[in-house]
Amino acid sequence: MFNYRLGTVSLIVAGAIAAFASGQSIVPDATALTHEHVPNVVFMRFAEHATTEQRDAILEEVGGTIRRQWDLVPGLASVETTLAVKDVLKQLGTRSDVLKYVEPVYVVHALETPNDPLYGELYGMERIMAPQAWDDHTGDQEFVIAVIDTGIDYNHPDIAANMWTNPGEIPGNGQDDDGNGYVDDVHGYDFYSYDSDPYDDNSHGTHCSGTIGGVGDNGIGVAGVNWKCRLAAVKFLGGGGSGSIEGAIDAVQYCNANNFRVSNNSWGGGGYSQSMFDAINAAGTQDGHIFCAAAGNGGYSGASYPAALTCPNILAVCATDSNDNLASFSQYHPVEVDLGAPGVDVLSSVPGNNYDYYSGTSMATPHVAGGVAMVYSLIGGNDFAKVRDIILSTTRPVGALANACATGGILDVDEAIGQTFLGPQIEILSEIPAEVDPGAGLHLTLHIDPREDTLVAGSAVVHYRDDGAMWGTIALSNDAPMTWSVDLPSTACGDNPEFYFEVEGEIAGSVTNPSAGADGAYDLLVGETLTAYENNCQSVDGWSTTSDAADGQWGIGVPINCGRGDPTSDYDGSGSCWLTDNSSGDGCNSDVDDGTVTLTSSAIEIGDIDDPVLSYARWFSNDYGAAPYTDSFIVRISTDGSSWSTLETVGPSSGDVSGGWNVATFDLEDHIGNAGVFYLQFSTSDGASSGSVVEAGVDAVMVSATDCVDTVPGDVNGDGVVNVEDLLAVIAAWGSDDAAADINGDGIVNVEDILIVIANWG
Repeated sequence: MFNYRLGTVSLIVAGAIAAFASGQSIVPDATALTHEHVPNVVFMRFAEHATTEQRDAILEEVGGTIRRQWDLVPGLASVETTLAVKDVLKQLGTRSDVLKYVEPVYVVHALETPNDPLYGELYGMERIMAPQAWDDHTGDQEFVIAVIDTGIDYNHPDIAANMWTNPGEIPGNGQDDDGNGYVDDVHGYDFYSYDSDPYDDNSHGTHCSGTIGGVGDNGIGVAGVNWKCRLAAVKFLGGGGSGSIEGAIDAVQYCNANNFRVSNNSWGGGGYSQSMFDAINAAGTQDGHIFCAAAGNGGYSGASYPAALTCPNILAVCATDSNDNLASFSQYHPVEVDLGAPGVDVLSSVPGNNYDYYSGTSMATPHVAGGVAMVYSLIGGNDFAKVRDIILSTTRPVGALANACATGGILDVDEAIGQTFLGPQIEILSEIPAEVDPGAGLHLTLHIDPREDTLVAGSAVVHYRDDGAMWGTIALSNDAPMTWSVDLPSTACGDNPEFYFEVEGEIAGSVTNPSAGADGAYDLLVGETLTAYENNCQSVDGWSTTSDAADGQWGIGVPINCGRGDPTSDYDGSGSCWLTDNSSGDGCNSDVDDGTVTLTSSAIEIGDIDDPVLSYARWFSNDYGAAPYTDSFIVRISTDGSSWSTLETVGPSSGDVSGGWNVATFDLEDHIGNAGVFYLQFSTSDGASSGSVVEAGVDAVMVSATDCVDTVPGDVNGDGVVNVEDLLAVIAAWGSDDAAADINGDGIVNVEDILIVIANWG
């Protein structure tokens, strides 16, 4: 019988003898220990042939515990050890019998030089020829660009309309609704704090985001390369601008899980990381991901990592100024750096509804990420090599970059768009309603332009499913040149249908609308939303406040952002909301201090709706100050205004404590039974001498339900039966677009509607 303990020792000894006999190091970077790294943590990638016993033996040898593993890179694990990193590398650095490699977990930083603004104009778009490109293409509203950085101020007025909102996630319910492995990832995810709020507490990520996808032609601030796109906040750098490669690999895997095909990476540092190489390379191989990376700001020859990695899906970017000169701080190299882009005194968005000029290769890279997304959104598919070739083969040559990068040129978006083959384009002509009546179908008309391609016969379909069932397909009808239509199935009470359109070009291949296909499918609510109570917090409306705190009372107002965790805007866009100490006095040093502040609603009547749902938006920040994560935000509910029970507690140290608006929803009957009236109470405290900065807000309080009364097709007058009255109603509206009599929803009352009445007679 095999003795496990003796067997373990034997495995260690035998492996060590074999490895040391070869004498070859499996540490990818010979200078690994000279770079900043996380103490007592290493990456190990186990060989495919390594047995469970061999893996356990290696871990036992260094007192190791696996912290995290990645599906994206099989066999890769981050391991916490009882030994110092240098001792682990010395001990395991030749163990090729079990490991492919072992290396430190490097610490990396956002790449930016000290800001020395010239307060010039927004010259970058001119230098990359974006205005000329905008004549043909201003972006795809459904194409997602991941900003792997310090987060994004998703409330910024020049960014909010272009923020990615996860279509499969229900905000604030504490569940992974879309099954992508991340809970409540509404606008992205935070791999620094490992929570669902990727709000930017630094400004670096928001600045990059404005250059990539600041909303264009909206009369506000700046315009990004993509006027229309979706920006996903994939945060792994903290407020100080640093993070670890462990979080960066999590960020890349998140992009892969959500089919984000372009990412902006304005950060760098550390030594060569095989783990990072494997993750980026796998994202390109598996999903066509392009990783746009900043070359670095050291002013010397050679790119920083990860830009210097040789993955074929990386684009490394150096920085130029308004005269197309290489920036004095920019790193450069004729092989390791691919192309240049404007990076000196770049004006873009920063948190708090503001704008500023920053310099760095961090500012150059978002121009390229935006250009890559423009090209990718046009050609579709996941052929990253084709997109990369277009970007690199169309740069605008400039003398200053002749030996500074592989192309010797600056990004030229207009030329890149000109070299893009234009495949089929799907445009939905009909309005897609948010709600449909039970028992009714939905008629939709589309414009499908093959452009420079030819449609594959029979490829024009709609993919349709209900309540998460398997996807089915329905063929579209070709009614006229480039005009197509489809009748979606009738819906029953409680259905939740989803659908997206697809067509195939002979050259371009599959094209979908939305471009994310099933991941961004349109959905419908079957029934009507009934609202019993709605308060957008523009007036007191009978609500009351109490306080025993020294400062921080609740009040209604337009948020005055002071950059201390307080709201930058209200939630629903109506202007005002309830806020704690919304004051710009005392140098903006305003928050709840030394006590509790309480906001209590007036009586909220439910009325006669069935299955009522309570929802409200809340803001809570408690991650700032001398003693963060020490206080809580508590919501209580009562049926009489005197006896209260807790509805939810936010904080002190987990979940939604870093600001940002979060929507909470509750089934009211679970908390108040059949009571027709209830009260809400929002309370937050600052513990005695705790030193934490406590900021809170409340907005958009609503009680609603879905009315799901079945209707009969053809029952025009809604009396529950199809008869002569309905026939007469259709005849009376003949030739018009009367919504009630236009039963099939094709925009005109005609014989098709009469046939529906006859088919459902009686």
